[in-house]
Amino acid sequence: MMTYIFILLISLAAFASPREEAEIILSKFQTTESVTARLDLFSKSFLGLPYGNGGPLGEGELGRYDQDPLYRFDAFDCTTFVETVVSLSLAREVNSFESTMDEIRYENGEIDYLKRNHFPSLQWIPNNVKNGLLKEINHLIVPPSEMKLAEAVINLPGWLKAIKIEEIRVPLATLEERTNLLEELRSYSTQYSPIVARLAYIPIPTLIAKPNVLKKIPHGSIVNFVRPNWDLTDVIGTHMNVSHQGFIFQTRTGTILRHASTTGKVMEVSFIEYLKKFENHPTMKGIHLMQLN
Repeated sequence: MMTYIFILLISLAAFASPREEAEIILSKFQTTESVTARLDLFSKSFLGLPYGNGGPLGEGELGRYDQDPLYRFDAFDCTTFVETVVSLSLAREVNSFESTMDEIRYENGEIDYLKRNHFPSLQWIPNNVKNGLLKEINHLIVPPSEMKLAEAVINLPGWLKAIKIEEIRVPLATLEERTNLLEELRSYSTQYSPIVARLAYIPIPTLIAKPNVLKKIPHGSIVNFVRPNWDLTDVIGTHMNVSHQGFIFQTRTGTILRHASTTGKVMEVSFIEYLKKFENHPTMKGIHLMQLN
């Protein structure tokens, strides 16, 4: 029932401006004090909403290369789901929500395509630790001796050169203008160098062998799914370490993963059952955990 009412609110908000829409959604849990409880309530309220293919957010109408909205509430990919829920949970009014969205999505909160935290292990995780929004908590779950280290060379020049015309989202631009913007964006590749990104993670076999360890994950934690040195050169021009993000919640029925799934919508599943699907996976090897400060 709560999800239905929340979706109805979102439907009504569709006729409002983006700021009015955010105000309507923020009002839903205005009296809930605990940030962790707000994480649970906001994320649960978005269950069933569609997965946003191709990245549903951009730099807004003033963006040079991607004018998708700075925020929206009708579709999410895995990262924008986490970013939106965190920002709503930390905010009491729309200005705070917007500034937190900018802070979590961009280096130093500067709205710019090239400042966006595109790569989790290189940008999203360290930048949000640096700005004080999040902290890493692997050590609360297992001792260092049971962790492993993911390492990948994030080829920023290769990534920029691999950007496609479809990723230039400027609706009023002609094809020629978009092509020029694409060439301009690719030209920035000369200003970057490949960078090694490292990320400690908890191996999936460890978690499956000791399922009680999952109960130690704090309610409302952020989970990053780790694929060490994941080769996406043919797709985006670089390797990566992280392929997916979501939330972990502790419930009466056990530990659950709540996430925007590429299968098509925001959903929740048993975390241990989800992990078991990747027990012998060739690339998915573990998880990295974070918590709001």
